[in-house]
Amino acid sequence: MGGSIGGVFRWLLALIPVAYIGFFLWHFMGVGGNSMEGIVGIGLGPTVLGLSIIALLFLIGPLIKLLRVASGANRVPGAAVKVGDDLPATEGFDADAAFARYMSKRGEAPAVPAEASPPADTPRPQFGRKIG
Repeated sequence: MGGSIGGVFRWLLALIPVAYIGFFLWHFMGVGGNSMEGIVGIGLGPTVLGLSIIALLFLIGPLIKLLRVASGANRVPGAAVKVGDDLPATEGFDADAAFARYMSKRGEAPAVPAEASPPADTPRPQFGRKIG
């Protein structure tokens, strides 16, 4: 879950389709007399079977998240930093130096020759209906 509000909302959002389908299954059980024979008798057997399969498919994501949280597999070993620990020494990245190095290697852009531009008196191609 991560202990954040966003994690809780993701769990709730993942369970909304399961609850929606569960409501339909509960309703169809009531219509069918609370028995599978009654559901099949009124012709809702394939519907209930299909909804059950879809609900199980929607449950795969939250179940995997739950297993990862319970087993601790979603944590990177050594990534947790305690409050009293010093941060590891890292070398900084200087963006200005990297940009200056890129610009020095790039050099000057070649000039575009004047011959590359089309002459002004050539007609441009027309699209659509030609009038005239």
